[in-house]
Amino acid sequence: MLSLRHIVPALIAVALSAVSALGAPLVAIDPGHGGADSGAVGALPVGSVTGLTPRADQFGSPQIFEKDVNLDIAQRLNGFLVARGFPTLMTRNTDNAGGDVPYTTEGADLKARTDLANARGAALFVSIHQNSAPGAASGTETYVHTTAGAAPRALAAAIHQALVARLMLTDRGLKDANFYVLRNSAMPAVLVEGAFISNPTDALMLANPDVREAMAEGIGQGILAYSGMIDAGAVQQPVASKVQLVRAGASATKRAGINPRHGDLWVATVVDQAGAVMVGVPLVARLPNGKGVQVSTRADGKALLAVPRRRGRLRVSVAVPGLKVTATGDVPARIG
Repeated sequence: MLSLRHIVPALIAVALSAVSALGAPLVAIDPGHGGADSGAVGALPVGSVTGLTPRADQFGSPQIFEKDVNLDIAQRLNGFLVARGFPTLMTRNTDNAGGDVPYTTEGADLKARTDLANARGAALFVSIHQNSAPGAASGTETYVHTTAGAAPRALAAAIHQALVARLMLTDRGLKDANFYVLRNSAMPAVLVEGAFISNPTDALMLANPDVREAMAEGIGQGILAYSGMIDAGAVQQPVASKVQLVRAGASATKRAGINPRHGDLWVATVVDQAGAVMVGVPLVARLPNGKGVQVSTRADGKALLAVPRRRGRLRVSVAVPGLKVTATGDVPARIG
């Protein structure tokens, strides 16, 4: 586990000056669940006042929904960051799915969240959740993707330490997972599980607006600390540095539904300065017929291009918008 116990407080202290000097990173704030997806559900004592939308089971017993808690914390975090000069992006502002649209499926919901953050060029992605498990499990966990590099792990560690310090729940540590929002975000991404809403004691804590404020401030302080690390050069943000472009073989072209006599399947990948493949990166491709095509690298890091044939040599170029990173493929076209 990456420990920041001794450097986080000092970094928080200098983070505001760093933000002022360099310009704060755009933070995508992702309140988990929403709409028809309540997330985990906790039980509350009769007479509990939460400041959230009142919820009850079929017998009228009070409940607390994870989606409501997550949105409330996200809105508080949004206010915390905006007050300190950070631009922010909420993946939902209402009791709806990602993008503030009615909930349809889990897949569509999750895709809308990462698509929005990727399209807006967010520098950080923080997904807010509450945990659930059988029994009396309690505590705080923070997740990064299984293949995460130094930047997301540093962000997760900074947020986790600040959050544990504020909530004073069991420290369940930093963990790896293959969650959709982590593997499909083109920027350092973390997922926070603040407390176990399935635990009656944790649920009662989450019902308290002061605890939700503390959770928001803890996440915010972690983001400030991480911003200070970037300014100090301790962490290097992933930046697209190279686009790799190759033509797939005839069999792959056929599987993609392309007649090899009329076109080819090309695969573009984007790597950062450390050589790691980046996902969710928008690309603009210029095809041999002069047509411009917009694509993005998928969860496996690949962007697929169906390229029509022209006489002579086949040439296709790909660029990352806003960055001076391009690649050009130039090979003899197969005729006949």
